[in-house]
Amino acid sequence: MRTFVEFWRGMFFLVSTLTVSVIFYLVVVKWQPLWTEGFKDFGDISAAIMHLDETAKPVAEMAPLMLGEMDAMRNSMLKMQQSMKTIEEINPNVKEMTYTMNRMTWVMDQRMGMMNNGMDRVGDKLSPPGMLLPFNW
Repeated sequence: MRTFVEFWRGMFFLVSTLTVSVIFYLVVVKWQPLWTEGFKDFGDISAAIMHLDETAKPVAEMAPLMLGEMDAMRNSMLKMQQSMKTIEEINPNVKEMTYTMNRMTWVMDQRMGMMNNGMDRVGDKLSPPGMLLPFNW
């Protein structure tokens, strides 16, 4: 009976030693270089995000002003279009030009909403002025 207990006790210590050796091998030899490379990549990604904050933020701050200018241009085109109706009565050849202006105004009306929505989404992703993080998590 004593040899039976000693045999299983020895087997337990053998299996435990092999298991700990395999785990140690995996951690030190296989996974540690992967972790080291991952942290290097993380540093590169953090530097790129900081650089993105420096380059993309001025563009995002300028975009609403540009959209305001485009909206003012669309409004002036509408006023011009209204004045063209009176000229159209005088000269029928102006009708094609009026059609072209109508088409341009329609396209700007359609695209303005999409552009405003896109710029709002960009503005939501960029952090408020003064923050160091480029994205609102």
